[in-house]
Amino acid sequence: MPPKQASGSQKRKRGTQIKKLIKSQTGAMHKFLKRLDPKPHVEEQEQGIEVDVEDEDDVEEEDDVDVEDEDDVEDEDHKGPKRDLNTESGPVNSRGRKFSNTIYTRTLSNLEKSDRNWLVYSKELDKMFCFCCKVFRKGAPKGSLDGEGYDDWNHASNRVKEHEVSMEHLINMNKWHEMRKRLKLNATIDKVQYEQLKKERDYWKEVLIRIVALVKFLAKYNLAFRGSNEKLHQKGNGNFLGLIEMLEEFDPVIKEHVRRITSDKVHVHYLGHNIQNEPEQRSAK
Repeated sequence: MPPKQASGSQKRKRGTQIKKLIKSQTGAMHKFLKRLDPKPHVEEQEQGIEVDVEDEDDVEEEDDVDVEDEDDVEDEDHKGPKRDLNTESGPVNSRGRKFSNTIYTRTLSNLEKSDRNWLVYSKELDKMFCFCCKVFRKGAPKGSLDGEGYDDWNHASNRVKEHEVSMEHLINMNKWHEMRKRLKLNATIDKVQYEQLKKERDYWKEVLIRIVALVKFLAKYNLAFRGSNEKLHQKGNGNFLGLIEMLEEFDPVIKEHVRRITSDKVHVHYLGHNIQNEPEQRSAK
């Protein structure tokens, strides 16, 4: 037999029981959760946002410093030719063609742009050159770019493309980059000679500063420069050499200079009457 259906009264009674059960369970989950004050929570979030913004500012400032440092490194590392950036194009030749600075840029297979920093253009000669090949090539030039210059603007683009993939160009580029690294690290072969030259240059600079100061002092007070002779450590050698002897006692630069003179290590010492007259004449002007 099919199950007996509930009557209308039973259905209403069951519906009432379900509503009471639902009402009794309302808010039952609240006892398992901890209620927080919404206002302080919002303030904490706002404070957190402010802190984050300040941190982002700090990061931006640090990023700015990094960018400047990278620019300095690039400037220091750039030991190549200097281009006239104001020259966008050259003069028109007899064929109606001219140089364009767009040739400085190379488009790679992935459509990226690369600067041909080895390529330079002379506006006076109206020719372009390969810097590294002209400087580092061995023997006679094998083309116009590493020799007298290239000025066939009808075929300039193709000629540059052929040159930049040639073996000679790649070898010279490698030499150029190696030289740039050595210059940056101050590790070239002539480092010792350069240091000696720099030291000697600074030495003569200090000597001349003192000599000019003595000449200006004597001229200011209208004192005689020379005596009866022009030799150091002798009587009657005049006020100028007398002051040199006095400075020798406590000034290391003049002391070294006098030592070189007396030991015949230098013959041009700038203590004669010619060097005395020249600053005096220049000061009078």
